[in-house]
Amino acid sequence: MDQQQSFLGIIKAYLTSRKAVLPVFNATGLKIQHEASKPEPDMAVIEKMITCDPSLTSQVLRIANSAFYKGMQKVSTVHTAMVRLGSREIANIAILVSQKRQFHSKDPFISGLMQKLWQHSVGTAISAQWIANRCGLRKKAQEAFTAGLIHDMGKLLILTVTDAVRRTGTLNRMPSDILLNEVMDNFHSVYGYALLRHWNLPDHYCRIARDHHKTDLEKENDLMMMVRLADKTTNSLGIGMRGVESCVLAATPEADFFGLSEITIAELEIKLEDARVFS
Repeated sequence: MDQQQSFLGIIKAYLTSRKAVLPVFNATGLKIQHEASKPEPDMAVIEKMITCDPSLTSQVLRIANSAFYKGMQKVSTVHTAMVRLGSREIANIAILVSQKRQFHSKDPFISGLMQKLWQHSVGTAISAQWIANRCGLRKKAQEAFTAGLIHDMGKLLILTVTDAVRRTGTLNRMPSDILLNEVMDNFHSVYGYALLRHWNLPDHYCRIARDHHKTDLEKENDLMMMVRLADKTTNSLGIGMRGVESCVLAATPEADFFGLSEITIAELEIKLEDARVFS
């Protein structure tokens, strides 16, 4: 039997078994994002949601004091961080922190791949939000950030299942780097769609997870186009699973759709270099 098909069979068998343990979406980050997206967000509600979780609080403060926000004075409370950075920026930090907990494995090989996937997810989130703000679509900036962060969740599911079946002995040996990447490349969209549906996330997020690699462009879907361009941008900088993937970004249909020039895209690339602190 073909190696890929055999490996896929093991994954499918695990997912349909009673012992399947799936990644769990942390709803706190999404709730904070939802509140921050309102025309008049309730700062007290956002602060309470964060401070109710001591681990979330400490990580929010760590990032709020990072080099990414250079020039800011040191902040020691969530309230001060919200005043200095704004509720929407704090909401982004909160959803980053809450989701990063999923990208963990005791296996060094899987852990290394999860770390690369996390870096790509964060880079795509920041890129998608930047594109929204740069192109006059500020009302969609929060959704763009979230969509970018979770667009490749199918890869996380495949890695999580691989880790589980390896530990239980169902998989005799860890698949090669090449095989695992092939399976993730070919099947992460369908698995990502299923996982986001399982999490009961809004349909537009599920569709982005499923369709962001389709050759047919959905030019009526601004959010999809943002994530597609953000995904290509992070890959072109080597912020992904396979290293640098050469691409003339200004010549892509997505860049043309938003009217972004080489100079403008270079600004985004600089932003991404600074954003590595989040990884």
